[in-house]
This record gives sequence, structure tokens and C-alpha cells, in this order.
Amino acid sequence: MKLAVLKGNRFNPWHLAAFTRLGDDFDAMAFRADSEIQQYFSERGADESGIATTPIYFDYQAGPHLQRWSNLLTYRYRNRTPHILPFHSALEGFDVIQTWELFTDWTEEALEAKRRWGIPVCIMVWDNIPFNMESTERFRERKARALAEADHFIVHTERSRRTLVIEGAEPDKITVIDPGVDLNCFKPGPGDRSALGVEEDAFVILFVGWLLPRKGLDFLLLALRELIAASTTADKIQLVIVGSGPGKDRVERLARRLNIMAHCHFVGSRPYGDMPTLFQSADAFVLPSIATETWQEQFGMSLMESMACGTPVVTTHSGAIPEIVEDSALLCQPNDFFALHEALARLIADPLLEEACVEKGLEVARRRYDLDTYAQRLAEVYRRLCGP
Repeated sequence: MKLAVLKGNRFNPWHLAAFTRLGDDFDAMAFRADSEIQQYFSERGADESGIATTPIYFDYQAGPHLQRWSNLLTYRYRNRTPHILPFHSALEGFDVIQTWELFTDWTEEALEAKRRWGIPVCIMVWDNIPFNMESTERFRERKARALAEADHFIVHTERSRRTLVIEGAEPDKITVIDPGVDLNCFKPGPGDRSALGVEEDAFVILFVGWLLPRKGLDFLLLALRELIAASTTADKIQLVIVGSGPGKDRVERLARRLNIMAHCHFVGSRPYGDMPTLFQSADAFVLPSIATETWQEQFGMSLMESMACGTPVVTTHSGAIPEIVEDSALLCQPNDFFALHEALARLIADPLLEEACVEKGLEVARRRYDLDTYAQRLAEVYRRLCGP
């Protein structure tokens, strides 16, 4: 079975892993575009995903020379959204097309391929805010077409499922599937702090993710400042920040202003293969996501990675997070540094609480987030779409 995988800005190692395990009867091809965001995924090993790829270009990367420059300048300096060049002709001959989100031009291209050649289209939806991404008529038209013409939808949370139903999707066309990680890699272990610049007896708080404001790192820095101020062993409290992208300057400015730079270790992006050791090296993982008008945490892949490694999780009531962690994590109100500080202080002071978080997290990860199970369930959907 020939499967076209359209991932857009989700062309990264953790989103692609399952497509390498669908089974011997699958021949998967990923279509990718080299956007600015993609360079950060490349730093984490997206180019070594093990799946064949076909390049897709934006309107500032191909076409007449002058038009490319005009598009690039308006994209950079006038807040113009870049557009992928039409590529639906490259989808001819595939048996199933897997694309992402209702509002994307990738889904528009997939549906055009369906119109021409009758190829079934499955849309993976992460969005969990009803009627989101409808700021322009173009987006509204794309979403309406996707809801009407897609053959199936895959979601990872009940919140996304209910959002789709509210927007008009047929409930029997929606399958909820937990994603997964390789539990043979993401598992409890001794870790290795030697490359992190922290002492072996430090209490290591780990943050993994984009340095964008919506990930809540600013609130974690404020909580860290409070934790240090109240601690009798402040020098032992260390924050390791794994991530890249726009925002590092903002985060460093805040850390300097709070006088906590000596407690912050910016290690940048790391290859995905390094992530299990990073989680194993931490005493607590914190995902302090906030909620905005157009975004709430859609899943948080690092949550299941941390749980699978036996690292206690402190996180927030943002979007789907409570669904993901169940009762295994310490949950705080979003946008609240005070609550984050209190949760971390409790975790440090109570070894029994830490032990309970570890045990519950491992149970949830092993029950729900196995990569092979995820791949098997994806394969079942694709086979049904192809028919007998």
C-alpha cells in the first residue's frame, strides 16, 4: 500500500516514527517543505527519520526570480504567510493520503488529489478549539471543504474529537488514537548529567520545547526564582532548558533580570536520540503551557516521554494536558508562577509524592503510549480506507 504522508510543520522525528512501523505491506513517502521552522527540527534529527521524502517548495523558493524575491521580502517584512506551491500531481498513484489539520494548504492539495484520482484522504487533527483558525475567508473555505470531503479523521484526544463534531464532522468518521513513543528507548535509567553542566547532587528541573511564550517558560522562570529564594539549598536547584527557535533572547533577559542565570542551563536543541537520557537525568519535568485565544496545548509529546522515563511531571490545565497525564502529574493553573512554585516545592519536600508520580506516570505510559500499538492502529485505519 502506497501511503502519502503530508506533515507540513510536523515533519519531525517524533511525529514520523510511527510511519516507519506500519508493516511490510506499507510503502510510505513523506512530503516535506523546508520552512524556517524546519531547520530547528533538522537539529533534532528529522532528516534521519528513516522515511523516504519528496521536497515541496514555498512560493519564495521556486518560480520566476523576481517573484520569488518579492514573496520572500513580503513574507519577512510585511507578515505575509508563505504558501506551498501546488503539488497534488505528485500524489497520483498513492492508495491513501494522510494530511494534517483542516485549515492547511497541504489538506487542500490532498483533497484536490482525491477529486482527480479518487484517493482516500485522512486528516490528522490536533486543534482543540472549535472554530479556530478561521480569521480569513480562505481558511474558512478550506475547513468547510475538509469537513465535507475528507474520508476520515484521526485525533489524539477527546477534546479534539469533540471539537471536530462541534464543527460539523460526522462522528463515525473520527477515530481517537493515542500516539506513542519507543518504550524500549524511553524508559527509566541512570541518566548522564556530565554534559548538562550540573552537579550530581543537584535537583534538576527539565524544560523541553519551543521557547515561544505559549509554552509558559517565562512563568517557570518566575517560579524558579521563588523556589530559589525560599530554599536553604538554593545552589542545588538547577533548570535545564532544551529547545530552540524564536524566544531565547526574551527568556535570557528575564533570567538575568530575576538574577537566576547561574541556575539556568540553555543546552539548545538535541538530537531526538538524546532525549531519553535527558529525561532520565532530571528530577522533575515541567511543561508550563499557557492558554491563548487561538492555542491551547494540543498534546505535549514530551509529557508521555517524561512519564515513560519515570520522571515526575509538573504541568498545567491547558488544553488536552489533563487527558494525557491522567492522575500521574501535579497540575497547576496556567499562567500562574505561584502555583508552579508551590507544586515544585511540594515535589522537592515529599519523596513519597515523587514516588507516586513516577509509578503512576510509568503505568499510564505503558498502558497508553506504546509506539508499536500506535502504528498498528494507524495501519488499521488506512487499510479500512483502501477497502477489501
